[in-house]
Amino acid sequence: MKLYQHQIDAIGKARLGNLAIYHEPGCGKTCTAIHIIRHWIAKGCNRALVLAPLSILESAWVEDCNKFVPELDIINLWSRNPSQRKERLAEDHQIYVTNYDQFKILFPEIVKKEFDILVVDESAKLKNPNSEISKAILALSGIRCRGSRFVCNRPIPHRYTMSGTPAPNSYEEHWAQAKVITGPGNAVFSDNFYSFRGQYFYSIPLGPVCKKWQFKTEMQKEFMDKLSTIADVVRKEDAVDLPPQTHIVRKVYLSPGEQKAYDTLKKELVLRFGDQQILASNALTEIAKLRQLTSGFAYTDDSFIQTGQSKLDELKELLEEIGNQQVIIWANFRYEINLLLKELPSSAALWSQTDDRELVINDFKAGKFQYLIANPQSAAHGLTFTNCSYNVYLSMNYSYELMEQSINRTHRIGQTKAVTYYFILAAQTIDEVIYRAVQRKQVISNSVLNYLKSSKEQINNVKSRNIHSKRDFTISPQPVTVCAI
Repeated sequence: MKLYQHQIDAIGKARLGNLAIYHEPGCGKTCTAIHIIRHWIAKGCNRALVLAPLSILESAWVEDCNKFVPELDIINLWSRNPSQRKERLAEDHQIYVTNYDQFKILFPEIVKKEFDILVVDESAKLKNPNSEISKAILALSGIRCRGSRFVCNRPIPHRYTMSGTPAPNSYEEHWAQAKVITGPGNAVFSDNFYSFRGQYFYSIPLGPVCKKWQFKTEMQKEFMDKLSTIADVVRKEDAVDLPPQTHIVRKVYLSPGEQKAYDTLKKELVLRFGDQQILASNALTEIAKLRQLTSGFAYTDDSFIQTGQSKLDELKELLEEIGNQQVIIWANFRYEINLLLKELPSSAALWSQTDDRELVINDFKAGKFQYLIANPQSAAHGLTFTNCSYNVYLSMNYSYELMEQSINRTHRIGQTKAVTYYFILAAQTIDEVIYRAVQRKQVISNSVLNYLKSSKEQINNVKSRNIHSKRDFTISPQPVTVCAI
């Protein structure tokens, strides 16, 4: 395979020292990392450990390694059988790939294996420095977290992190990823997370025992200058010549029944949360019910209630317009996925209940079915679907990271067609709030909070309207969304 210049540059930097590879999704990070591993193994290093989401171990790492660097011997450690995991780890191979949760379980055996190369794929997984996974990975870098049960007396010498969206929520999320690269010694950032946070953030009291940490904007240049010493940042638009992408919003107006259910719940939530300064996680969970109602249903304790199918009707019309083309339909709720599997004859799904992920992935790439119904949690990271150039978002996800990752499953190296993204949004609802926040890379919870606050004064003026037959089509004024560090 002929490498792009940005890949060659990153490999060159990786030969000089540990590196954070912050290349936007679609720039071929996996291939870059495989060539870095090949370099060190050719120099006499014994073996490499790759940590990645379970969803991409086979379809990205094993498949790409066998395709681009077939001379390297790679094994996937994941198995439902605990004894089989250890048996595979005990075998002699050059590259061992495993997911984060299994890595945590296998940590003692992994330490004894004495790896020379570590690659942490989708390293935003380390965003919480107090998580067990973060502590275990930091231990492999020589950093012992206070109270941690993970100990590694021989740090892995060659270490690389990879992410297209390394800190989707806060600059705090850079700390653990940076320390994996530098190891101990207060290089770049302090070895102590709380000292680091005190240097670059200030606290905002939210109550007697609760506070929020805000980045000191006057420290941004210093922060970025330090980070740039260990990171290689590449934007897709600057690295590869890809076909254009277009984002099209298709607004649907809820039926009278759907609108009544939505307005009733919204009124309740406005009264409960409209005066808060920040939304707690339990509040966001309850507000997720508004997202359900825009999709024509709501979960109950043991089932669900269907309120309509305005979005489903719009989706069917859209698919007729697209015609005989493969389409990825992004859906966030199990209700939607089950409904689409029933309504769309030539379809399969990638979600938590998929029995054979690799079969579904390979069959869709081979054109054996027309529609792939994908949940962002299960399919947004690491997969390549350049066989497809149409995406439809039936429901919106809170996460900017997942949105950005999902967009780049089709618009990436290898794509030859213009890529189109359709967003089916319920007009004048939380759908539009989340869409705008994602496009502007804003914190979703703050946008939702403002939505509730702005509704406070209007809560008694909600008017019923029967506009089920109306539709509105809007082309996004900025069709390309680019991630920046």
